[in-house]
Amino acid sequence: MQSDILWNEVEELFGQVKHASLGTVDADGFPRISPIGSVSFTGEGKGYYFEKFPKTMRENIERDARMTLMAAHPGAGFWIKSLWKGRFPSQPALRLFCRTGGRRKATQSEIDHFLGKVSMYRFFKGHALLWKDMNMVREFEVVRIEGLEAGRMNP
Repeated sequence: MQSDILWNEVEELFGQVKHASLGTVDADGFPRISPIGSVSFTGEGKGYYFEKFPKTMRENIERDARMTLMAAHPGAGFWIKSLWKGRFPSQPALRLFCRTGGRRKATQSEIDHFLGKVSMYRFFKGHALLWKDMNMVREFEVVRIEGLEAGRMNP
């Protein structure tokens, strides 16, 4: 994995966001970005996400195993403080360039982990509509990590 960014920085930022952006390339060569809230890491440079709804994304990945995940710092305070000081204390956004693996059935542990992340919404009607029967995951391996290029504001 190529990067000057430490893996714990990746885990910290992705752990703070509710949704990351997942980018693939469609059959015509255009980028396609999808929000995804089920990214989990299994170790340095490795992870998986639940693949339930994104039919087009799945088709793109089956054709080309490359994808990009991006997370931006979610806190307004982080951005305001950084703009005030003229410097980011840490990377404000990270891009993970990945190669995907095959689609497989999720383990009960993976399902339980994800349901724990969304448990605060369990009393809402949308909880069951969105997250019932989350049972297929796709693994990925991080090939390269890039931070947001923000000139002199970069850490």
